[in-house]
Amino acid sequence: MAVLLAGCGGAEVEGSGATEVTASEGIDSGETDGDESSADGSTTSTSSTNTTSTSSTTSTDTTDPDSGTETDGVKFDTLDPVDAGDGGGQNCQGGDICGEAEFSYIWIANSGENTVTKLNTRTLEEEGRYWTRPDQGGSPSRTSVSVDGRAVAIANRHVGITKIWADLDDCEDKNNNGMIDTSTGKNDVRAFAADECIAWHTPFPDMSVQRPVAWTSGTYNEATCVWENQKIWTTTGDSGSPGQCGETGVYVHRLNGDTGEVEDTIHIPHDEVKCTFGASNWGLGPYGAAVDNEGNMWFFVFGQSTVVRVNYSDLSYQIYSGGSYGLTVDSEGRPWTDAPRRLDPQGGQWTSAIGNLPGSGGTGVAQDLQGRIWSGTVGGVGWVDMETMVVGDTVPLPAQGNYRGVSVDVDGFIWAIPLGGTEAFRIDPDTYEIASYMGLNAPYTYSDMSGGQLSNVTCNEPQG
Repeated sequence: MAVLLAGCGGAEVEGSGATEVTASEGIDSGETDGDESSADGSTTSTSSTNTTSTSSTTSTDTTDPDSGTETDGVKFDTLDPVDAGDGGGQNCQGGDICGEAEFSYIWIANSGENTVTKLNTRTLEEEGRYWTRPDQGGSPSRTSVSVDGRAVAIANRHVGITKIWADLDDCEDKNNNGMIDTSTGKNDVRAFAADECIAWHTPFPDMSVQRPVAWTSGTYNEATCVWENQKIWTTTGDSGSPGQCGETGVYVHRLNGDTGEVEDTIHIPHDEVKCTFGASNWGLGPYGAAVDNEGNMWFFVFGQSTVVRVNYSDLSYQIYSGGSYGLTVDSEGRPWTDAPRRLDPQGGQWTSAIGNLPGSGGTGVAQDLQGRIWSGTVGGVGWVDMETMVVGDTVPLPAQGNYRGVSVDVDGFIWAIPLGGTEAFRIDPDTYEIASYMGLNAPYTYSDMSGGQLSNVTCNEPQG
């Protein structure tokens, strides 16, 4: 359970307002159709310590995030408090979801080789590596872990969503040989169709870009100890070259987590939410995404200074001005960007941090179990208190470059993955001791890649 640090205000407030649109007229249902490193092992070391404009706002960001070069009724996912067992009852798969999980993995996109790494967060062993698209292409970058930790969904920037099971018990013996044929480590990347832990792949052939991906928790069945009706949010854009989009707006999709079927699609027109970069006729579109405790999807649009919430219950959406790069939602239901800044969903106002935590060119952002918001900074990662907005400590890390991947796992450890490097760093939330895994291949990754964000909003109801 998270320990939320109460505090007073006094931080800078900027911008307000939100535009709300009911999407009932725009809902379509039905499915849409689309070198390994030689280093290996792990090491351990220690470290010390406004009214919304939806048409013409241009980001002042001067970084090309994908290259790293500088340029600027019933809500099924409305979560009631969950008691997943007190340890004396049925041994639920995945463990007590609001206590200690049976297993924990972080799934890191090796964008440079079109694979994803399955890394055990407790042992620092890579237990699998997988292609993320049948053609061994796709350019993966965002991964999202289900609330029970049983599966990951991977979005490919060149489109396509793939689900992979974490637990062999969930994998299917498709060739009926009495065993599960699946990757066992980083040097064992099997053919896409032959790996029996790859559950499904959903292509989006009419689209040209797809970045955000985020699971909803679904509803918890106390009789079976299983989370049911889990969905996956994602967005796409079209009319662009692979990885880019044009002037046709944004498409939001909700998939069935069991089958990969696209159950709902809404189109947000270009005059409301642009997929383009600034005033250009091309762009990178929706960028980061996260869900709140009601299963609503929040996403940031790169180059438009725009954040959008899509409501789970009726697929209506609200548009907020502001935003920067990475995006998360805290256990109080408030979106954060990596600036770091915090959005009040009711008033539409952004509150900035008090103190100095300089950005490093755009990173992920995540809440830990102590009520701190972590993001990348110069030379490492740092945090801000989520209530007082006061900047806390910075943890320097040994690798050079941008720590773009920032995540918090279900045990509360902070993870930082340098852009384009080979290492993943695990930081103890109390002592700041650093452990590392070396063996990645050109990762470009940030999202809820360890499942900690979804677990946090699911298990910790907002108190305000």
